[in-house]
Amino acid sequence: MKTAIILLSHGSRLPEAQATLQRIKSLVSASVAEDFIVEGAALQFNQPDLPASIARVVEQGAKKIIVVPLFLYLGLHMQRDIPEILAREKIRYPGVSINMSEHIGADPLLLEIIMNRVRRASS
Repeated sequence: MKTAIILLSHGSRLPEAQATLQRIKSLVSASVAEDFIVEGAALQFNQPDLPASIARVVEQGAKKIIVVPLFLYLGLHMQRDIPEILAREKIRYPGVSINMSEHIGADPLLLEIIMNRVRRASS
């Protein structure tokens, strides 16, 4: 079964946001097996949006989709907006498993990134 990972960002009017998402997509692509499809999506302001990314990976043969929200907080987007979009897409693609992972949140793995930034700023 072909699996797709969709990295979901909030989106931004600034072009740097899309460039960052593309870099994250490249990192994930390099770390998964060749038979995985890795796509990026934006919730707002940018394309492809989540429905377009889902359509894109389904066209490539994905039967299982994991949406990974790149969000720190469990806000309204995580609680309401994204689940509503995914519910509609599950109806549109009944033969495809579409699931969402947890948001990033206060994951202990962030400590390494934060402390790395602190060390660089104090040099």
